[in-house]
Amino acid sequence: MNQINGSGVRAAAHYPDLMYWEDNWRKGGGSKRMIEISERENFYQQEYCGCVYSLRNTNEHRVATGRERVHISVKFYGKDDGSETPE
Repeated sequence: MNQINGSGVRAAAHYPDLMYWEDNWRKGGGSKRMIEISERENFYQQEYCGCVYSLRNTNEHRVATGRERVHISVKFYGKDDGSETPE
């Protein structure tokens, strides 16, 4: 967290009207709240970190364990069927 917060503070310092908050949003129910908001707003749910290496490794692991590969841009919070349209 120190490395992430340090980077955030340095980046925000370039913009006088921007405040970087050094809170750990995952504590105190933050993760649960994030999922609630994500489901309500129909946010995309990425299943890997975002880099090509993670996508490759994730797909290799999924195939090795009998699961389907990641389908980019089709999984959304609160949707089990992979559909992109809001309910």
